[in-house]
Amino acid sequence: MKRLICAAIAALGGIAATSFAGTAGSAGQLLVVGPVETVDFANSTATVLGQRVYTTSLSGLTVGSEVAVFGTVGGDGSIRASSIQSRGLYVPGASSIFLSGTVQKAEPSLGRVVVNGVTIDLTPVMSQGTLSPAVGTKLSISGTQPLSGGSVLVTGISGSAGTSGIIGTGGIIGTGGIIGTGGIIGTGGIIGTGGIIGTGGGTSTGQ
Repeated sequence: MKRLICAAIAALGGIAATSFAGTAGSAGQLLVVGPVETVDFANSTATVLGQRVYTTSLSGLTVGSEVAVFGTVGGDGSIRASSIQSRGLYVPGASSIFLSGTVQKAEPSLGRVVVNGVTIDLTPVMSQGTLSPAVGTKLSISGTQPLSGGSVLVTGISGSAGTSGIIGTGGIIGTGGIIGTGGIIGTGGIIGTGGIIGTGGGTSTGQ
C-alpha cells in the first residue's frame, strides 16, 4: 500500500523569469531544473541534468547556464518542453537543482538511488530516519550537484512509497524551500514569484 509523503509540486505558473523556448499550445509541469550540458541544434534537443529535452527553439540555450524545464515526459523518457526558463549561470555545488522522475535502481545500504539516470545521494536527509524508496517509486528531489555529471546531494524529497516509507526533513521543500523573487536560487531551493515559498509551506506571491 502506498502513502503520500508530501503533496506534489504545484505548477509554477507566473514565475518571473526569461522564458525563451517551448512547444506552443502544450501544457506541462516542472520536471527538471539544472545545468545545460549539451545543445544539439540538428535534432532540436538539449541535455539538462542528464535529461534529454526536445524543444522548438534552442537559440537561447547555452552550455553552462541553468534552466527550468516545464513540459511532459514522452514514452522514451525524454521531455517535450512547453517552456524553458533561463536562470543564469550554473555553479556546481552552489546552484539548486530539481528533478522529478522514477527510481530505476536502489542501493539502500549505500543510501542512494538512481532517478532518470541521475545518481541521488539520500544520506544528507537521513538524520531523522532511513530513506528506502523502491524501484518504480516516483520522486521529486531538490538538492545540489557538486561535480558536473556526478551525484546529487538531496536537500528535500517527496513522493510515494511502500510501507517502509520515506522520512525526510521537509518534503520536497527541503531546507530552502521553493521560494520566490525571481530565480532558482539559494540553499536547496527553487525560487520564483508564483512558486511555493518557505521551508515546508505553500505560501506564494503570484498564484
